[in-house]
Amino acid sequence: MSPMVVFGLIASVALLAAFALLNLGKLTPDHYTYQLLNFVGAGFLAASAASPFNAGVFWTELIWSLLGLYGVIKIWMKRRNRTGPDVPQTAH
Repeated sequence: MSPMVVFGLIASVALLAAFALLNLGKLTPDHYTYQLLNFVGAGFLAASAASPFNAGVFWTELIWSLLGLYGVIKIWMKRRNRTGPDVPQTAH
């Protein structure tokens, strides 16, 4: 089995798991797991579409992967701002 077939299979499992868990109410879009499954799954599917090159699948999955990465960063930033160190305000 070629590496691209393996990437495609991993991608399919990750994307289907994300979709199923979202629809079953086990995850929401603000869970790291949901966004990471989308990022990894779409990224692997983009890689598998690179050889032989399938432009439609490649660009769709590349953008999907980048949106998943954006979701991960957004969650991280939101949680970092919410749980950041409290800096005491001093009166002058």
